Amino acid sequence: MDPANSPNTPSDTDTKATPPDFGIYVAGLVNAVGGGMARIVAPHGLTNIDFALLRLFLGVEEWTATQLAQALPIALPGISRSVTKLVGMGLLQKRRLLSDRRVVILTLTEEGLKLTQDLNQHVQEYDSTLCQGVSEEKMAVFASVCATVIANYAAVGQPRTR
Repeated sequence: MDPANSPNTPSDTDTKATPPDFGIYVAGLVNAVGGGMARIVAPHGLTNIDFALLRLFLGVEEWTATQLAQALPIALPGISRSVTKLVGMGLLQKRRLLSDRRVVILTLTEEGLKLTQDLNQHVQEYDSTLCQGVSEEKMAVFASVCATVIANYAAVGQPRTR
């Protein structure tokens, strides 16, 4: 069966017939984006989270762990584990602020910058391949929907379990 015409995948002309299964779309998207990214970064000993963290340094040179936790949807303990790993790999370096020795500033090392730029290029090429045929308008709608879902999640918090 053609996935584009499966019962859970509405066509562009028939979006009212069957409501889409949100979970299936999200799982497929995570598999497509996350799986592809993992194949690019894993050979370098990195996880997708490690790479997402490193990629932030391409836009802003210095971060604290707290700032990284605010920028990524990851709790501070996860950020700390990733930072410790990346420092150990020689990709990030730490320095303390002279004005407040409690604050640790993180920056990319030369090796970290080179690797992050190289991997970022490969990931962008992969992302472009995934987005072939998606118009700028549809991408803007997608980004808006994602932002709304993420904001709703932040507002309601974790789902309750029995």
